[in-house]
Amino acid sequence: MKKDKKNYYLFIGDKKVDVAEEIYKEYWSETNRENYLKRLDRQNKLSYFSELAIEEKDRAFEERVADKTIDIEKLVAVKMQIEALNKALNKLSPEEREIIQALFFDEVPQRDLAKKLNISQGAVFRRKEKTLKKLKIFLEDWKEK
Repeated sequence: MKKDKKNYYLFIGDKKVDVAEEIYKEYWSETNRENYLKRLDRQNKLSYFSELAIEEKDRAFEERVADKTIDIEKLVAVKMQIEALNKALNKLSPEEREIIQALFFDEVPQRDLAKKLNISQGAVFRRKEKTLKKLKIFLEDWKEK
């Protein structure tokens, strides 16, 4: 009794071409791998230069590659605020800077900072509030400029 042998074929242009099983499997293995990599690229928002050169020829290159998800004005405003905050922090005394650094940047709990400075937790709280008021005044001066 003769087994029915499965036929494998690929389309090349409009033609249906019979191929060996190994060629068929290798072709689809490679095709599936390429599709997988393209999906990863889309998920990671990657594109290739060759795609940019072909698509939208009537637009300038800068317009095609510009990242529209980034708000440049907001980025500049935040950078200016950070610079103003750094200048305001530099106007504080070393003790005030240490308290702000520990509480807000290093995220040290007030209780731990009180032990480190050998003062009460209430004193840490009052110094923090006083220092924040000073910073607010320094930053209000910056806003008015």
